Amino acid sequence: MKNLNFLYLASKEEIETAENLLQTIDFFNNRNKVTFFLAQFEQIILEKIIIYNYPELKVEFFGGVVNLERKKAKLVANEYYNVDFEITCLRATYNNKFNTIRHKDVLGAIHNLGINFNRFGDVIVEENTLYIFVDSSISDFVIMNLTKIGKINITLKKVNMLDVKFEKKFENFEIVSSSFRLDSIVAKITNKSRSKVKEFLIQDFIKLNHVVAKNGEKSCNVGDIISIRKYGRFIIKEKTQNKKSLKYRITIGKVI
Repeated sequence: MKNLNFLYLASKEEIETAENLLQTIDFFNNRNKVTFFLAQFEQIILEKIIIYNYPELKVEFFGGVVNLERKKAKLVANEYYNVDFEITCLRATYNNKFNTIRHKDVLGAIHNLGINFNRFGDVIVEENTLYIFVDSSISDFVIMNLTKIGKINITLKKVNMLDVKFEKKFENFEIVSSSFRLDSIVAKITNKSRSKVKEFLIQDFIKLNHVVAKNGEKSCNVGDIISIRKYGRFIIKEKTQNKKSLKYRITIGKVI
């Protein structure tokens, strides 16, 4: 295994993610290759591994269309030889007059298929349309077996990426926090005390960039995604700091 010295100040989660990537991705043969889907946190760690351990490689990320979170990585050893990302977009339309489909409903149905989630990219749920990005090798299986979500029957069909049109919707609001720490931001989002947020952390209720967060003292960054069980998913969009009070005014987008 390659040296992990670049993570000597990293968290336990970062080290575990790096070790898992080093064990599951073949960096050694001189061939271009494509990984399964990676969460944003995994993409960041993989870039660090490439920079510090395999500078002869280049890495590209793609999730199917622009502005998606979960992406495959293409490791390029030979620029004269190309390999496809092998991503298929599946779409279903449904009648939402009596029932609705929520993002977590789709994730639950995917889990019941018994397939590792790294074979799936982003799941986009709109008012009456559903998009699921999948590894092309399992697309037919998903079409045949994912026919119902909750009480709603669906029929998934493959669609051309050029025909995929959707817009992620956010409900924006502002919070004021004395710190840019994760526990402080979560306390403001949920309107709970720091002690309650500590309970959330112990119970694995909080994820930062798709990774379970244990350390509430971790500093957040603009663009980070915070998932809080029973509250939803949030993205940190902007921040400004008052020069006198030093408090942060933070714009938060809740995924709706």
